[in-house]
Amino acid sequence: MQEYKKNQKINWTCCLMTKTFIQKERQQIFRDITKQYKQEGYSHREARKLAKRDTDDIMADKETFVDNFIRDTWEDQDE
Repeated sequence: MQEYKKNQKINWTCCLMTKTFIQKERQQIFRDITKQYKQEGYSHREARKLAKRDTDDIMADKETFVDNFIRDTWEDQDE
């Protein structure tokens, strides 16, 4: 993560909203994928296990995108 200058104001509201958004997105994706696996005939336990793995993969990409976006936005403000 980028280091911030001593007097630089940080928009923590944006960071907190992003975290909440990411958590909600993760939950929704997990539910959807779990439902899909159950419809394919997997047991509840196996569906949750597979959905967790798939959700982690999907969210890793999304979280990287958000982190890069925030970092790029802060770098643009420094210029």
